[in-house]
Amino acid sequence: MKKIAATLLFVALVLTFMACGNGGPPEAYEEAIEPDDVATANRDQDMDEAQIDDDPASYESEEKFLIETGVFAELASGERQEEITHVVIHFISNVIANRTDPYVLADIERIFLDYGVSAHYVIDRDGTIHLTVPEERVAFHAGAGSLVDFPEYENNLNQHSIGIELLGIGTREEMSLYLTASEYDALDPSLIGFTDEQYEALNWLLNDILARHPGILPNRTHIIGHNEYSPTKNDPGVLFEWERLDFMKSPSV
Repeated sequence: MKKIAATLLFVALVLTFMACGNGGPPEAYEEAIEPDDVATANRDQDMDEAQIDDDPASYESEEKFLIETGVFAELASGERQEEITHVVIHFISNVIANRTDPYVLADIERIFLDYGVSAHYVIDRDGTIHLTVPEERVAFHAGAGSLVDFPEYENNLNQHSIGIELLGIGTREEMSLYLTASEYDALDPSLIGFTDEQYEALNWLLNDILARHPGILPNRTHIIGHNEYSPTKNDPGVLFEWERLDFMKSPSV
């Protein structure tokens, strides 16, 4: 049985968002999140920090999966006031600060805390799903941007979306802002891109989300990458295989 660790609240890239006005995090974290003034403003306008139990808890969402709490604590989120109609997929890592082990969960949590941002879910390399902000809350993950088919969502996609972060690293070109070519080439190839376990977990999670949120249609208009909303972002990147997602096999796509 695959574990899916979950943390209540935190808010959602990234590789990718923008520093909150408390001095911001070290430059080593900029690979993961590029801050946005709008994201910070949205956060400050209506921000709550959730308290969770000190001891991890779990609930079973399906025979195959366990969802647990207690990994990520006291992450930023806001009041949700709009219908959920979108899912936004991101990637994130700590590769600048730790090129040999960029997926330590404590480091990922520190990135979120330092920037005052969040996502609803983080999917680990082994397929473990961490719930970091309840879906009924707004996570601070999308930042500034716009969608052609939803002009009213400009700079406000957080209110209408669920954010999912995959632990992953993009191509050399996508990482060139953060790593030199030689630094990138020295990375263990197994750290780059995404794992089979992540795709399996993401498919299960998306299918579960789609079953519970009729406003999210199973197509590429409603399930998008961060870069499609904010062209200055590059996640989930060209290494992300959209064709491996179950909803892509639907006739409506």
